[in-house]
Amino acid sequence: MKRSLLVMTFLGLLPALYGQDRSDVVRVAPSTTHASIPARISDGAPSPPPPLVEKPDFQVDSTQVKRLDVVEAPPMPGLPSVEGTITLTVRNVTDPGLPDPPPPPEPRSIEDPEIKARLAKLSAKYRETRIAFVSARVHDRSRTRLTVYPNGGPEKAVTVWSNLDFNHFSGFSKFEATDGSGAVRKYSLLMGIVNENVDLRRRLHAEKGIDFEEPKIPTLPDGQPSFVIDTEAPDPDGVKLIEDLHALYRSEGIRMAEACAAREKAYAERRAYLLANPTKPKDVTVHFWKRTKGDENTRKESSQP
Repeated sequence: MKRSLLVMTFLGLLPALYGQDRSDVVRVAPSTTHASIPARISDGAPSPPPPLVEKPDFQVDSTQVKRLDVVEAPPMPGLPSVEGTITLTVRNVTDPGLPDPPPPPEPRSIEDPEIKARLAKLSAKYRETRIAFVSARVHDRSRTRLTVYPNGGPEKAVTVWSNLDFNHFSGFSKFEATDGSGAVRKYSLLMGIVNENVDLRRRLHAEKGIDFEEPKIPTLPDGQPSFVIDTEAPDPDGVKLIEDLHALYRSEGIRMAEACAAREKAYAERRAYLLANPTKPKDVTVHFWKRTKGDENTRKESSQP
């Protein structure tokens, strides 16, 4: 009887001894795992303007002018539509003699040796890159319910609760991780993210007399990036991806948080500017001509802004 009791007691301690099999155990990325972002993180700074296109010196034969009322999409979500009256100018011009566009390439079989060689080269180059599909629901900018799909496989999905604000994982698309063995895991990050204000939802539900189901967030420490697995028998590839994401924040978190704050600041400033200075639709000028050179397939009516 005592031996049976001892065995049962030992079995009851197994989950505590092997916490990786329990869904309520707080985990961190192994200390030997190092991750980094090899490129710049977007901080909200505007992109450089595109190069100016050199336009021909058009010889205008005739001109038509119209006034049009237009409605365009807002420059940012939540802002009013861009509305106004524009001037549309259509100019018939002499063929400026632009060079003919290059002919379309002839279709080639996938069995073509050259095509096979190119595909093999591309496959060898990108074979080592893993596609990290990530779905993140951030609660009050402090806890995230995270689901990962290694290489897009739904059968390998793993869900966890994380103590990180995954808004900080925006602004870049690639990162790398290594466990010290010399092998580098390269990831291409594709993330969908939703932010949820729990207090606001609770108040709205109360105002409407609707029961609010509180999210069941496990106790997570603040500070070191950590998570609790919420999937039974999680796939090892999914767990490794989650560990690498948390190792990434452990090493790059300050840079990621600063870039996120800069993006949000730039967004707020841009929004305030557009509210104070509403965008007006721009006038449009179109140059229209008939081609006078080239073969029958290219002698078509053309136009250019």
